[in-house]
Parts: sequence; C-alpha cells; structure tokens
Amino acid sequence: MLREEGIAAYLAPSTDVGPYTRTQFLPSPPTDRLFVDRARRADARTLVDTHADEHLPAAPTPRRRRTDRAEDDAATDAEFARIVAAWEAEEAATGPTDLPVEPPADASAPPPVTPPVVEQPRDDPPPPPAEVPVLDRPDEHFEPPAPPPLPVLAPASLYALLLILAGAVCIVTPGTLGLSLDVGIVIGVLAVVGGVAVLVSRMRDRSDDDGDGAVV
Repeated sequence: MLREEGIAAYLAPSTDVGPYTRTQFLPSPPTDRLFVDRARRADARTLVDTHADEHLPAAPTPRRRRTDRAEDDAATDAEFARIVAAWEAEEAATGPTDLPVEPPADASAPPPVTPPVVEQPRDDPPPPPAEVPVLDRPDEHFEPPAPPPLPVLAPASLYALLLILAGAVCIVTPGTLGLSLDVGIVIGVLAVVGGVAVLVSRMRDRSDDDGDGAVV
C-alpha cells in the first residue's frame, strides 16, 4: 500500500531489553514497528489509518443464546414423549398374550386320597457305640513312690558325736564335771580330736569285695 503511493517504509519487530542482562527479547504478544520516510510521515499515517480496518480479523460468530438451547431441549423432550406414546398405544392395541386358565375346583368333589407310605425295614447295621470324648475321660491317678527311709547312724558314728560333745563340755565348763581348767582343756581337746578322727575314718571308701558290684 505504501509502496504504491511511493512512500519508502519498512517493518521491524519491536524488542525489549532486560534491565540487568541487557538481553533483547520479543514482547508478548509480538508487535512490529513501521518506519517511513520522515518527509512523508503525515501521508503514511493517513493511509495506515484509512486502510487499517481492512486487515482486522473477522468478527467471531455470536454464540447461541441459552434460549435457543432451551428450545432445542424442549423439542427433543417432545419428540421422545411422542415416541413413547406411540409405543404404548401399539401395546394396548395388541393386548396381552392369552394364557390357559385352569378350571375352578369343584367344592363338592372329595379331596384326593394320598396313599399311605409304607416304610420298608432296613438292614443297616446298628450304629457304633458312642465314644467317650477325650475331655470326659477320667484322669489317671498318679501315685508318687514312697520316700526313702532316713539314714540310721552307725553305733561308731553315734559314739564319735557323743565324744565330741563331751570334749566341748570339758573345754567350756570343766567345773560341771569336777575337773580343773587345765585338766578339762587337755581332756576336752583329746576327746574332740578322737571323735573327729573316728568320723573321718568312717568317711573313707572301703575296699571292694570279691563281688561284681561296687561300694556306694
């Protein structure tokens, strides 16, 4: 358009510059700048203003209003109601299928006689005796063995204990036996040593005899 009028002009995309990095980038949405001859800038502005409306996009098609949509829904419902009414009328014209009807029973007729059922004897074996549940069985009574008898002291061991007891009395209270202190201590020590010696001698194992068993 400007070329036909003999006006020198060109378009250049407009760019923005970042404040920190000084990077150039296109704005959003992108736009172009028109550069024309300075001497004929007024003529170029007049031409652009006159023919700018020719390049505008076509106006969008207006959307259907809600009333039109409601009318379409009403028409659809009416058509569906008409189809249902026609189907019901067709069903009413044909009628239900005739079914066989049983004749009514005669009240004076006697009721049918049912023959008695005779049970035949069965040759089944008798049922086995019921087993006693495990929980109901009597518990087995446990009788612990009799305790072993208490050991009986041998006469020699008994005499050794009595000798130790007498020696202790002579050492502690020699006056009860009519002895002086020195004599009581000597006799008491000898009695205690003799009793202990007898007990120790009886604790030693005895030699095995000719039998097969060992002395325990």
